[in-house]
Amino acid sequence: MSDLRTAPGIQPNGELLTRVKQLRLDEQLGAAKSGRGGGAGWLPWVLCALLAFAWATAGIRAYRAVPHDGTAAATGQSATTAPVTAASDSAKSVEAGTIQLEVKGYLVPARQISVSPIDVGGRLIALDVVEGRRYEAGAVLGKLDPASYTAVYEETVASQVSAQKRLVAAEQHLAELLPASVRPIEITQVEAQLREAEAQRARAEDEQQRLSPLKGASGREINQAQNDLVGAKARVEKLRADLVVLREGPRKEKVLAAEADVAAARADVLAADARMKQNKWRLDNCVIRAPVTGTVLSKKAENGNLVNPMAFGASSGSICDMADLSDLEVDLEIPERDIAKLKVDQPCRIKVDAYPDRPYTGRLDRIMPIANRSKSIVNVRVKVQLPANEEPGTYLKPEMGAVVSFLPMTEKKVGEPQKPDQPATEPKK
Repeated sequence: MSDLRTAPGIQPNGELLTRVKQLRLDEQLGAAKSGRGGGAGWLPWVLCALLAFAWATAGIRAYRAVPHDGTAAATGQSATTAPVTAASDSAKSVEAGTIQLEVKGYLVPARQISVSPIDVGGRLIALDVVEGRRYEAGAVLGKLDPASYTAVYEETVASQVSAQKRLVAAEQHLAELLPASVRPIEITQVEAQLREAEAQRARAEDEQQRLSPLKGASGREINQAQNDLVGAKARVEKLRADLVVLREGPRKEKVLAAEADVAAARADVLAADARMKQNKWRLDNCVIRAPVTGTVLSKKAENGNLVNPMAFGASSGSICDMADLSDLEVDLEIPERDIAKLKVDQPCRIKVDAYPDRPYTGRLDRIMPIANRSKSIVNVRVKVQLPANEEPGTYLKPEMGAVVSFLPMTEKKVGEPQKPDQPATEPKK
């Protein structure tokens, strides 16, 4: 065993020494076996050789698992965005040296909308939402119970009518106070009454003068004549004042007060109109319509559910998620060391994992303005260009895995359209 401890390149650990010691035999058994030819001396050497072979195998595997500069995979890629190697299928169709970077990402819609009732809530009494179906903008998706909103709208309509009536009455009162509202016949009538009153006053004066010198006139007749004269004079003064009012109009203070009443009535009408329009808008919003042209990605409500988007933290505020699948992007995570290789509008080749024989063209749309320091990556978005004859959503769907190959920037003449490297084709059957 001294030879085992001094053997070059072999450093057995404690467990191995323990096992080797357990293999020792007592002196009599050893002597007996040595008398037979010493056949048990080779067993420790076999165990040491097996252990050395296991260590060598583990070292070779660990060495092969570490990426090197000569490999086709991009260095430093994270597990979620590991680049595709040069031996992948996407690189076979590209000439050597034309791909600057290959990264794995996922398809996402450029704009995803959560569809919900606008400023109203209630119970769904109708719902026409099917996952995967495409709806045009303005299409009816559902309807809420409009009973309460109808009652509020009808109440505001009645308030608006009442405000209109009050405005008409105030305007009529103001018009009656203005001189222009007096008809000529009314002035003529007052003038005639004034002349009649003046004639009655003259008769009363004559009657009083006739009774004054008479000694036989009773006191009652004299008092009656005096009262008639006073009444006739008062009537004349009143009719003269009425005639001035008809010709000049009432006092300015009274006119200003009437004008203020008209202004207040008009304000009430405007407020009633605003409330009526608002309640009409809410009543119309009980019909839920598609805000944009797109495809339903997920359904979040069923007929009969309560939907209230205004509730704080409500999980049932929307009925579905929609997106325009003709406008898709690939979300990628690029290591910071590789971000210098990319430029906005750089051409790309895109292959989804589900249809590797249908390559798509695209371009780098934008590089996000902030990096992720925990992952040392920068997010970028690549815009996918669908062929003109492909129906959106037929092949490409959100959250699908896709491999993006970034190609070198190519100079093109002004006005010359960019030609795709290889348009999408029908999958081989």
